[in-house]
Amino acid sequence: MPLTPFHLGPALLIGVILHRRLDLPTLLAASVVVDVRAALVLFGPLDPPIHGILTTFAGGTVVALLLAGVITGFGERLRPLLAPLRLADTDAAGPVVAAALVGVYSHVLLDAKLYTDARPFFPLEVNPFYVGATAFLPVYAGCALAGLLALPIAVVRWRGH
Repeated sequence: MPLTPFHLGPALLIGVILHRRLDLPTLLAASVVVDVRAALVLFGPLDPPIHGILTTFAGGTVVALLLAGVITGFGERLRPLLAPLRLADTDAAGPVVAAALVGVYSHVLLDAKLYTDARPFFPLEVNPFYVGATAFLPVYAGCALAGLLALPIAVVRWRGH
């Protein structure tokens, strides 16, 4: 999605529902980090396509594991920054890795529904998830709705945590 914040809605909803199993800060970061390449294409340094290797399950897995490694490797230094976003004690390796994979894969799946240049199963040139331009409004609206549903739940859980 060119408007990467939309990916935060489903990630936040998944995160508040599974807050004891997934590290919420990692999940949120993973849901948007994939668009680093897309931003570099849009702003010039990289050539198209916008949805390249990072928007695939293979490339996304590498990104997720790198993100999880950074978050667990720098855990003590990052803990004060990430603690306000956590809904439970989830900074152990398992919840961080799981959150990174769920966040990245949700991004890959959402983009695959909308964009003809998305190739989730790279190196295969197939995209069985693509539904076409008619999906833009429902997907974007669904992402926004997920975020709106998640916000009050998150606030209640943050207050209780």
